[in-house]
Amino acid sequence: MGSGLRRKALCLLFGLGGLVFGIAGAESTFGRLREAQGAALLFSVELRDEAGALLASPMVVGEEGRKLHLDLAQAAGPHSEPVQMSLDLSPHADGGGNLCVEYRLSLDGRRARGGWMSVPVGERRSVRVPGPGEPLRLDLVVARAGTPAFDRILLARRLGKPVT
Repeated sequence: MGSGLRRKALCLLFGLGGLVFGIAGAESTFGRLREAQGAALLFSVELRDEAGALLASPMVVGEEGRKLHLDLAQAAGPHSEPVQMSLDLSPHADGGGNLCVEYRLSLDGRRARGGWMSVPVGERRSVRVPGPGEPLRLDLVVARAGTPAFDRILLARRLGKPVT
């Protein structure tokens, strides 16, 4: 009788151990199950040429501390040239309420250009992007989800007005 009870206890112990190691293995393999996610960020991006003509104006959603990648291909319009753009954004808090956004931009298959900019949340920032070809200007407005700045960006886009 004692041997059967020991055997059941040993099986239960190994079963529980297998369950614990299985959960730990799944967590390490498939991601950070317990890591808190940052607040969603809305990026309103405008890319302009040296003359100030708008080349692209995507709006994308990302997360603080996580790299965001965008590939954009726009066909030629009645008043615009075709555009192929690749953009990487890496937003990180700078400790003072602003976001430090590292960017890497490639336009029409040319060599990528990059840099960083400090962006106050909800305010427009612009940076000149030097590199191969003509100089470009990258305008960026970032807002956290659920804030008045977030709502203002979405409303401006819906109404077709510039995001300020």
